[in-house]
Amino acid sequence: MENRSQAFLPRIEPFLWYLAPALVFTGALLRVVIWWQNRSLFHDEANLALNFCEKDFMALFQPLDRGQYAPPLFSLIQKAVTETLGHNERALRLFPLACGLVSLGLFYRIARQFITSPWVLLPTLWVFSFSDILLRYATESKQYGCDLAVALGLITLALRLPAQPFRPFWPALAGAVAVWWSMPAVFVLLGLGLYWSYPAWREKDWSRLRAVSLTAACWLLSFGLYYALLLRPSLAADNLVDSHSPWLLPALPLSQAQWVLWRDLLLSFPYYTAGYTVLALAVGSAGIASGMYRAGRRPGGLGWLLVLPLLACLLASVLRQYSLIPRLLVWAFPLAMLLQGMGWQGWWTAGLRYLRPLWVLLWLAVVSLQTGWQYLARPYTIEEIRPVLDEVRTDFQETDLLYVTTEARAALVYYRECHDRRADYQFARQLFLAPWNASPDRATLQQLTPAASRCWLVYSHVISESARQAMAADQAVIGQFARLIKRVEQPGAFAYLYVLENK
Repeated sequence: MENRSQAFLPRIEPFLWYLAPALVFTGALLRVVIWWQNRSLFHDEANLALNFCEKDFMALFQPLDRGQYAPPLFSLIQKAVTETLGHNERALRLFPLACGLVSLGLFYRIARQFITSPWVLLPTLWVFSFSDILLRYATESKQYGCDLAVALGLITLALRLPAQPFRPFWPALAGAVAVWWSMPAVFVLLGLGLYWSYPAWREKDWSRLRAVSLTAACWLLSFGLYYALLLRPSLAADNLVDSHSPWLLPALPLSQAQWVLWRDLLLSFPYYTAGYTVLALAVGSAGIASGMYRAGRRPGGLGWLLVLPLLACLLASVLRQYSLIPRLLVWAFPLAMLLQGMGWQGWWTAGLRYLRPLWVLLWLAVVSLQTGWQYLARPYTIEEIRPVLDEVRTDFQETDLLYVTTEARAALVYYRECHDRRADYQFARQLFLAPWNASPDRATLQQLTPAASRCWLVYSHVISESARQAMAADQAVIGQFARLIKRVEQPGAFAYLYVLENK
């Protein structure tokens, strides 16, 4: 049996090489399909899109409103696209889609550089192509997919430029621009700087070291200006920093809770590179750890292109300068995937060939958890507020009150004031944008519109148990003096029509 498996695996390797570009093509097709499905704007998407609608181009070089942050070059492109193609979901997501498609090609190119066996390359490409988080941010109007494209682009630049002679112009220009396009680009540039400078220092090539130092100085100057103008004022916003505090690594974990936080935040890497089961977390963690070891042993410091950006990101989190919330790590998870693949490559090339069928089974267990391919046949949804508003519009009477809860405010305001179909979402004048922790009690509704006999409660961003509980609490309050006559329910978004009795 052992001899048969050892003979069978090499025979089909040439065929497996053809599957790799097919996987990349399928991943690209999937991203285009999800973009074309045209799902409703997510809560944060709507808040950011309102900035593109309300601000002029120069104002995008200042801190944004509505608790949002986005690099200015990303914001400029988004505004230019919407000014040209209109304010709608597909226009807002066109540039993130382009970044997602570019990232696929770049990841494939880099993976071929670090992974030499198709048995390892295929599961690595499968995870990248069908990862839910990567699919989401390749088709969402946020900057995180752009972060990934910039990170992979900088690494590709380092791999393509010859180490000797080092010509600083293009690296200096690319890095100086990248920090205005992607905040985590500074972590990747740290890896590039070490990758170029360490061999020069080891070989005592002082002219090359001066050229690399000049390049790094250009990066620092550009980042310093960016930090002073945008990043520091954004970090000074208490609500932005406080909302990310649960995703910051404690500097000195002294309590059990702090150690648990370290464990949970670090496990987010194998969670998104391998999967959520205990087996997948173990296979992913072991792969990343062994990959980091192998990366450190690669000649010329090549592995530091992957390792150092991740270590710098963790250090920034300890210093309370960078959150490890998953969406801010969309650029980092593929780097961890490559390290994971390097670790798996080490297992595959080890002398114990009889273990290879076991490795294949383990990787099959990992890829079985990445099911994004299913969105080729069914819609990718998060919170579908637009069809809810369309249904409300068909039955909305002029005297009705539209009570919009806090988490639905951004989407309703965007669709009402900016969207190409904004004329459909005016809802007369009986509109109330509820403040935080407001309740649709009798006194509130009486004060808003004494003459109204019907009230719509509109919810969005209902994607957690706490949000569902808050919605149920509102229904219990209004149910004391009103009768429910209609439900409109979509994934993550809801509307309920009540007749107000004895108001």
